[in-house]
Amino acid sequence: MRARTAKKNLNEQWTYALPPFNKGKQTIDDMSLIVGMYGNHIVTKTGYLVGIIETSGINVDLLSFDEQTDVFDSYNTFLISVTGSQPEEEIQFVELTIPVNMDEYIFGLKLKYVEEINAPEPNTARINLIASYIEAYTKLQFEKNMTTKKHLVIVRNKIKSRHAEDLEISKTLLSEKMESLIHNFESSFIDSDMTADTLTTAEVLEILKTFINFKS
Repeated sequence: MRARTAKKNLNEQWTYALPPFNKGKQTIDDMSLIVGMYGNHIVTKTGYLVGIIETSGINVDLLSFDEQTDVFDSYNTFLISVTGSQPEEEIQFVELTIPVNMDEYIFGLKLKYVEEINAPEPNTARINLIASYIEAYTKLQFEKNMTTKKHLVIVRNKIKSRHAEDLEISKTLLSEKMESLIHNFESSFIDSDMTADTLTTAEVLEILKTFINFKS
C-alpha cells in the first residue's frame, strides 16, 4: 500500500527533462515547454503557469532630454516596485517584432466596396480605387513586410502539483500578481498615460505562433 501511495505522489509532481537531441526529427510538441492553456495563461511542462501583459510604448526619440529623464526615472520606480519587496521574483521583459494585423482595416475597405457597388449610382472610379487598396493591403499583410513592436511582460507562478485544485490556486495567485503589476506600471507612468493589459488566450496564441515562425 505504501509503495502505491509513493508512486501516486511521484506522478502528481511536475518532473521534466530535456528530450535527447534527435537530429531535427522532434515535433513542435517535443521541443516546446508548453502543455496547453488554462484560462488566459500558459501551462508549462516544468510546472509553471505563465501570463503575458502587453504595455503601450513611448518613442523617447521624440522627447526632450528632461522628458526622457522623467521616463527613465518612472521606469526605475516601476522596477523597484516590482522587485524591491520580492527580489526572488522572476519577470521577463520582451520586445517582440510582429507583422501588422490589418484584417479590420481591410474588412472596412471591403464594406465600402460593397456599399459603392450597391449604390443607386455606382462610381466606377471610386470602386476601382477601393479595389486597388484592398489588393495592395492584402498583399502587404500576406507578405508580412509591415511590422510593429509589442512590449510584453512575462510573469509566472509555480503550480504545486498536477491536481486541478492546485492549478486553480496558481491561476488565482498569478491573476492577482498580474493585476498588481499592471497597477504598479500604470501608477509609475501616470504622467505618460501608458497602459497595460492582460492578453487573452487568442492573443497569447497569436504571440506564440509569431515566436515559432515569423514569416508563415
